[in-house]
Amino acid sequence: MKGRLAKALTLALLIWAVGASALLASCIYNKEGSNGYVVVNVGFKYGSNLTWYNNTRVPAGSTLFDVTKLVAKLEYKKYPYGVFIESINGVRNEGSYYWMWWRWDDNTGWILGPVGADRYVIGNGETYLWFYEDTSNYPPPKP
Repeated sequence: MKGRLAKALTLALLIWAVGASALLASCIYNKEGSNGYVVVNVGFKYGSNLTWYNNTRVPAGSTLFDVTKLVAKLEYKKYPYGVFIESINGVRNEGSYYWMWWRWDDNTGWILGPVGADRYVIGNGETYLWFYEDTSNYPPPKP
């Protein structure tokens, strides 16, 4: 009798584990967007120029660097600590002016990117702005 009870409990636990795993996978999949893709908005601001690439669809798990390479012409260097953007669409870092990336937050507005673009995994529905700005004072002013 004890053997049957142990087998029944093991089977029930196995069914529960598989069901819970499937539910978790479904939640993660739905957060990422449909069919394993996410949709984001990416903008570029320099001087009086502002260009947006809205509703850009990319594979879930992409970084901001991946998205930027998709919609813009980039010059960059890879270093052990990450990728350094040297120019976007022909606008090159010069003097104290550099390309900085920002993420829009509905509660606080623009937030300066906390890590390099190649280390930041994008989220579905998020908005990002690359802003060519004077970085002689830190933190730089918001876009």
